[in-house]
Amino acid sequence: MGIYRSSISDIVEELLEQKALVERLSSPIGRGRVPIQLYLNPNGYRVLGVSVRPFHSFVATAGLDGKIDRTTSFRTPKKPALLMRELVRTVEHLKATDPRPGMTAFQQVGMGVPGMVNAATGVISLIPSLPEYAGFAAAEEVERQLGLPALVDNDCNVAALGELWLNPAEIAQLQDFVFLEIGDVGVGAGIVLGGSLYQGHDSTWAGEFGHMTVDPEGPECRCGRRGCWERYVCDEATWNRFDPTRPYSPAGFAELIQSAAARDSRALKALRLTAEYISLGIANIVCGLNPQMVLVSGEITKVWTLVEDIVRARWALPSLAIRVRPALMPLDQLSVQGAVALALKRAFGAPKLG
Repeated sequence: MGIYRSSISDIVEELLEQKALVERLSSPIGRGRVPIQLYLNPNGYRVLGVSVRPFHSFVATAGLDGKIDRTTSFRTPKKPALLMRELVRTVEHLKATDPRPGMTAFQQVGMGVPGMVNAATGVISLIPSLPEYAGFAAAEEVERQLGLPALVDNDCNVAALGELWLNPAEIAQLQDFVFLEIGDVGVGAGIVLGGSLYQGHDSTWAGEFGHMTVDPEGPECRCGRRGCWERYVCDEATWNRFDPTRPYSPAGFAELIQSAAARDSRALKALRLTAEYISLGIANIVCGLNPQMVLVSGEITKVWTLVEDIVRARWALPSLAIRVRPALMPLDQLSVQGAVALALKRAFGAPKLG
């Protein structure tokens, strides 16, 4: 059996030696010694957060306090080898252009990707918007080319971590919540149960609520089945209700949102039908998991006041109130913050005793 050090002063001394903590004198309070306060040292443990998105990828740097101090981006390549080339180039650029001494030695990388990934191995199973990434050993390649340990997870999982990190006052009271992204052509989700991410028994397939069947005779889904929930609530589905004569595009959907905000009847009708389907899916999630809250991200939240009553009430059980609110910020930003939180997971993880 190992020998455990129980003295708080010994532990603090060790953390100070590792530069994880810094000491600062506080204001005098009467007679006696001036109290010394301890703070997390933002310069003592530096990490990289990487958010791979379908069109643009983002790289952020942060310290032990999790506050992002620098962010940059590049267009996401269609091939993973080119992604790694861009990532290496971007990290070298961040190092070369940071004027602060001692701020460019990184200890860990966290990465979020918009698809299915085995969080235990860091191998990507499927990214529908980036099909050539299937089978890519992302964590292994990041470690090989950057020389840093890496953790890789689904973007909605890391976004849920971002919510945990950015909103501790509220989230500290929530041990169970679901983060939903209503995206361009799909739906993603991150599940927090008991204050921790739930990733399923194989760390891969969990929270794929977009593939709940809501109509067995419905439209064909990319997964090969029919009537999946995401085919009714994604932005493309809403657009097709609004203007089936034109193909979906993010720019066109932005026009739809603007029209709805201006109370255009056709845009409102399309959005409210989407809200009914969102309510149906959330009601099923609540019946299965009974979370304290469901957080929603996506373009539809820009007109949330126009649809929130339908989302909360259309399919709610009379005896079960559904707490739903928009996420704190867009998924792109949450994913970057969550990737930083993922990178800090090792620093704040539970100690291995014995």
